[in-house]
Amino acid sequence: MASPPTPPIDLEALFEAHRTGLAGAVRGILGPRADVEEVLQDAFLAAWCAERAGTRAASPVGWIFVLTMNQARTVRRKVRRRRVSLELDEVDEVSLTSKRARPEAVVAAREEQGAAQAAIHALPERQKEVFLLRVSGGLAFQEVATALDIPVGTAKTRMRLALAELRQSLQAFAPLGSPDRVSHAQGGQP
Repeated sequence: MASPPTPPIDLEALFEAHRTGLAGAVRGILGPRADVEEVLQDAFLAAWCAERAGTRAASPVGWIFVLTMNQARTVRRKVRRRRVSLELDEVDEVSLTSKRARPEAVVAAREEQGAAQAAIHALPERQKEVFLLRVSGGLAFQEVATALDIPVGTAKTRMRLALAELRQSLQAFAPLGSPDRVSHAQGGQP
């Protein structure tokens, strides 16, 4: 007796449920001013075509993140080949431009956000993939490993390396009075 056909994945609901994480993954690959909507639309179309062709993913969430990141890489390659800048959307700064925030706090927050995005963007590609799937996608290490077809230990190692590089890159933004900043300011090892 044949097993009943599996119902199709509700791609629209899946993309909507993970929109913020997918947008973060796109920005992690293309930078803070990425045209997120265009990349997400292209990734959705690729997922829809694959679903219609009968492709089934073991982890639908990991699958849409990998599709989206691959689409972002395709955009990056096209931009590099043509050597033209994309018209890019600004990062959502609603929380940064609150009327209650002091101007110096807004500037500092924008600076920190820009530094964090640049640090993520500068990560080696393999570390960036794992970082974005874990942080933006909220995937467990097993799901990351499955999505990238790597051992779980490799996923954990890449995440550890990514976090170490991000910590080092963002050391200047440690809050005043924190042990890292005080030690560094006194000439000690961070």
